[in-house]
Amino acid sequence: MQIQNKIHPFINLEINKRTPDMRKTQLTRSLCLSSLFLVFVIFSCKKEELRSKELLVFIPGEYGSVNNSITASLTHTPLLVWGNTSFDISVAATREVPTDVEVYVKPDTSVSKYNEENKTSYLLLPSTAYKLTGDAKRTISSGKLVSDPLKIEITAAASLTDIKGYVLPITIEKVSSKDKGVQISTNQSTVYLAIPYQFTNVDTAQTGLTGTLMSRTGWSVTVSNSSSGSSNQASNLLDGNSATVWRSSSSSTAAKTITLNMGTEQTVSGFRISPNYTNVNENATEMTISTSSDNITYTIQGVWKGTGPATGSSATAPDYKKVNFIAPIQARYFRFDITARVSGNIVGAAEINAIQ
Repeated sequence: MQIQNKIHPFINLEINKRTPDMRKTQLTRSLCLSSLFLVFVIFSCKKEELRSKELLVFIPGEYGSVNNSITASLTHTPLLVWGNTSFDISVAATREVPTDVEVYVKPDTSVSKYNEENKTSYLLLPSTAYKLTGDAKRTISSGKLVSDPLKIEITAAASLTDIKGYVLPITIEKVSSKDKGVQISTNQSTVYLAIPYQFTNVDTAQTGLTGTLMSRTGWSVTVSNSSSGSSNQASNLLDGNSATVWRSSSSSTAAKTITLNMGTEQTVSGFRISPNYTNVNENATEMTISTSSDNITYTIQGVWKGTGPATGSSATAPDYKKVNFIAPIQARYFRFDITARVSGNIVGAAEINAIQ
């Protein structure tokens, strides 16, 4: 207790000895320390600002696409257009994002880059032919890889009749996120919705033919080539005997084509072809059908796909192959370019008849 009594007066004396200037100096020092602490806090916050490295956002094309595109497979017929007209396009990141990333996309008007890289001459898809469902902002949510989709719907497919085809580029315009390290991909910032023009007047359903067999009076037929021997010639296609056939050459590279001349323009709704039964492997499984009025300018009507003769069929009970036109065709010349066969290099047929 005596020691404490000796110390207390000393402390009190020191306190009492502080002048106003000394107290002011102490206050200044306190303010400086507070300022330094505030700077430290701010600096620490900046150091913790999110800046991911090598985190890219991009718009992926369909699987296997080499040009970052999505193909709209639309097929025009004389009656309607079929195929997919609705497409979902999402924005993706190279890895899961640590915080929400807002990506703004827009339709682009430039198609020159796509045409140059793909050696095409596509036209820009008219704005009157499609609509977008959803706004321009797509969000990749925290912890996710892919954004919610932007839906593109082709609303006027029947108007897209230019044989050049059409393309719609969709481009990332900008990104916004608390993660300041997110960048836009340099080579996949645009996806291309490509719409090649396709037309067919050949029914792919392989339904049965209805109508009347046409008279073949005045008809003639030529072929690209024949196997050697008088028993394999083109005239067999019109002789009325399913046991006699035309057979092509055995060349693996030569074209295999039949051209039918009806003498005058006729209206045809389809063809009935009797198979080659001298060798059932020598039958067409794919043909491109074209028509002409002058044997010079031909219009492709479509592609027929089928199979070889059914087991159990024969020349006396043929498994007829049927080519149906969706809408009847008026022409004088009909060309059958055989592009696939059951096997081997030779292909043939026994008879060609037309249905009116």
